[in-house]
Amino acid sequence: MSALLELKNISAGYDDKTILQGVNLQVNPKDFVGIIGPNGGGKTTLLKVLLELLPPFDGKVIKQTGLRIGYLPQINSIDKKFPISVKEVILSGQLSKSLWNKKHEKTSNKVDELLKFVGLEKYKHSAIGDLSGGQMQRVFLCRALISNPHLLILDEPNTYVDKTFEANLYNLLGDLNKDMAILLVSHDVGTIASMVKTIACVNGGLHYHASNKITNEVLKSYNCPIEIISHGTIPHRVLKDHKHE
Repeated sequence: MSALLELKNISAGYDDKTILQGVNLQVNPKDFVGIIGPNGGGKTTLLKVLLELLPPFDGKVIKQTGLRIGYLPQINSIDKKFPISVKEVILSGQLSKSLWNKKHEKTSNKVDELLKFVGLEKYKHSAIGDLSGGQMQRVFLCRALISNPHLLILDEPNTYVDKTFEANLYNLLGDLNKDMAILLVSHDVGTIASMVKTIACVNGGLHYHASNKITNEVLKSYNCPIEIISHGTIPHRVLKDHKHE
């Protein structure tokens, strides 16, 4: 199986401060990797390296030729007064095609399909500034999917999304994973454990676990106490022992 993307001994950071060191990760077709870790541990830095927004201090980023990546950032900053429609925002995810080429009938149909899924079909021609935060997040999810990516990267995808749609979102990700690899960053460890196939813990380095089970090994890789809420018939909590100073 040919890897879609591979990080080899990556060290990265900002100016002269190293945030990540010795990171190795391989993403294969139809992988579903949950990325977890404490605040400040380097999750955002990792995503920037993956997206080639931040050149590493050392190491290599190897991508499959022609790899298409869809990206849903945690926070989407947009000028609500900017005159752009929902449809145009989604189409902007196809960087290699003109927004105004009317011959792309299949692309237009794809926009309709995506908007129908997220329940926003009636907002197709609305100004993006007229939408709520949750609605905007749905539109940007459509934007991430419009190019039919091989790899979908989501940074806290449930940010701003209402609870009703959140359940639909996670069902969608399960369906999407049949056709594409997914990297999902989330603080909702319980949800991640029930959805993903493998887990990568990021805290200065990267500890990869070829399983979706949260074990003591996973907890230790954080180097800090975290609380896990297990969603099951009998919900329970696991809290790592730690000393208070």
